[in-house]
Amino acid sequence: MPTTRTSNLSALLYPGLNKVFFNEYKGILDDTQYDKIFNVSNSEQNYEVTYEMSMLGGSIPEVGEGEAITYVDPVGGNTKTFKHKKWGRGFSITEEMYEDDLYKTIGVNATKALAKASAKTVEVVAASVLNNATSTTYYTGFDGYALASTAHPVLFTGGTYANRPSTLGALGITTLQASVLRIEKCPDQDGVIAGLRAKLLVIPSDLRFIAHEILKSEYKPFTSNNEVNALASEGLSYFVCHYLSSTTFWCVLADQHNLKFFWRRKPRFESSDDFATGNALFKVTQRHIQGFDDWRGFDLGNI
Repeated sequence: MPTTRTSNLSALLYPGLNKVFFNEYKGILDDTQYDKIFNVSNSEQNYEVTYEMSMLGGSIPEVGEGEAITYVDPVGGNTKTFKHKKWGRGFSITEEMYEDDLYKTIGVNATKALAKASAKTVEVVAASVLNNATSTTYYTGFDGYALASTAHPVLFTGGTYANRPSTLGALGITTLQASVLRIEKCPDQDGVIAGLRAKLLVIPSDLRFIAHEILKSEYKPFTSNNEVNALASEGLSYFVCHYLSSTTFWCVLADQHNLKFFWRRKPRFESSDDFATGNALFKVTQRHIQGFDDWRGFDLGNI
């Protein structure tokens, strides 16, 4: 007599592969890097909008006895829209694979690969903000400039400020000190000192040993003089990002910065059947967006 399928193939396979996917993905999450660099938030909308504004010009003027105070209007700036993107990929298991008991190897391995690809996508797209720090092709901020520029406009007072040197340079004592000072002197939208402090040096693995020598040495490295290493007491730490595309890249993040990563929907692992072929289809989809609005709190040393 003909065989009648009482349940679809994906229903038979899904619980086990679902467990494999999320166990594998959870393990990868133990070593995430993007959330050590970006401000990560959840979103409940199709897109997120941020708005730039200068409030009261920073400091307030002296008022003489009996004199009226002066009033100023807030200066409105630009908006920045973060529109979520969808990412996805899948694989299929044929009826024959299931009947011949091949799915246990192929399905499990494909599920693990899908989980790793899902997690890697997050890291790669987040790191692309840093990898394109001097380009306006993919990311721009409130002011329409790249993340790192020598001419960021100051909203209230006018003028510009640089969060990178005019000539980029290799990581070293002098270049890192200059980066720390640019962050400390950075003005806010009102044109007064923003009060930022350098906190994290972000580097590729190629610069790990140099960074350690610069930040952890009691005395100034690379010299025979017993000079005190002033950077050692700055409280600056370093973080190795393995998704940077350049071996010479380095940047400094302040204790407050505006690199943003929005999760609209975390990875979703799903399955269904293809009626025409009898194949079980499995897929993962996720929605998120990354970028920046305000450049303050980020300083680029080299790309």
